Amino acid sequence: MTRPIDRRTAGKWLFAGAATAATAGLPRALLAQPAFPSKTLQLVVPYPAGGTTDVVARTLAHGLSARAPAPVIVENRPGGSSSIGTGFVARAAADGHTLLVTTGSTVTLLPHTQGLPFDPLKALAPVAELGRTPLFLYANPRIPAKDLKGLVAWMKANPGKITYGSYGQGTQGHFGGVILGKAAGVDMLHVPFQGGAPALQALVGGHVQLLIDAYQPAMEQVKAGRVLALAVSSPERSPYAPAVPTFRELGLPQVESISGFFGMFAPAATKPETVAALSRLVSGITASDAYRQSLAKLGVLPPQALGPAQMGQSIRQTHAAWAKFVRDIGYRHGDT
Repeated sequence: MTRPIDRRTAGKWLFAGAATAATAGLPRALLAQPAFPSKTLQLVVPYPAGGTTDVVARTLAHGLSARAPAPVIVENRPGGSSSIGTGFVARAAADGHTLLVTTGSTVTLLPHTQGLPFDPLKALAPVAELGRTPLFLYANPRIPAKDLKGLVAWMKANPGKITYGSYGQGTQGHFGGVILGKAAGVDMLHVPFQGGAPALQALVGGHVQLLIDAYQPAMEQVKAGRVLALAVSSPERSPYAPAVPTFRELGLPQVESISGFFGMFAPAATKPETVAALSRLVSGITASDAYRQSLAKLGVLPPQALGPAQMGQSIRQTHAAWAKFVRDIGYRHGDT
């Protein structure tokens, strides 16, 4: 990984690629355009620097820098439940030089829970998946059981005595607890936090008993014995945590729906041939061993090999599923 150019610009890392070496690796559709990218290629992350989405973007930028004849930067534009950075890209020139790197929930779930000022499905064009991210159910070791089956039995006998935290209301972490509770027939009290770090601190400190979140940074606490990992939402066990059973193994396949992904998006008006060329370029990087080894450190699974059209179809299906779920539970923005 390269380091920031300067601490005052922590949200921007510059990766300069060698033009002569890069040209050979570019798809023909891009080479047909004058020296594409003809100016700085900007990857916008709608979350703060240092988080998993940010690291995925910088890992991708490092790969792009070896192929692009122009600089590649990552710029963080956090805030507004991701709407600030997402809106910036949606309004950008549709020339393939300003791209969004974000979580799948930005386009599938948050439109139904966060009151975004625009429709991401209409404002953005899918380019490529960058990685898959299952969520884990973590527990404080002082819970009255050491596995999910035992915990569910205890909760049924002692309703309303377990709290679970999440990285925010109206998120996959929040709704994962709702889905788990319905599937297992138990009641849990949700406690939302402003991000994963304070939620994890609350779990370690015993202020909540359960937490639904991604692999990192909670898995470091698991390895240190301060937290238990009870289940994972992926269809198969994570290769990075093979001892953790899946919800499906435990008879709760409904919870798989909270799994997510990281993706790249362009402004909606970007020409299809530009989107296709970018997708091929990015897919070449995400298929590399170096990129996948970097993902492994984050606990992020390799992306699905989807073209822009397939990715768009998958997003629309997930978007519709979350819309129905939010309606069915009667959730409104601001609920906990």
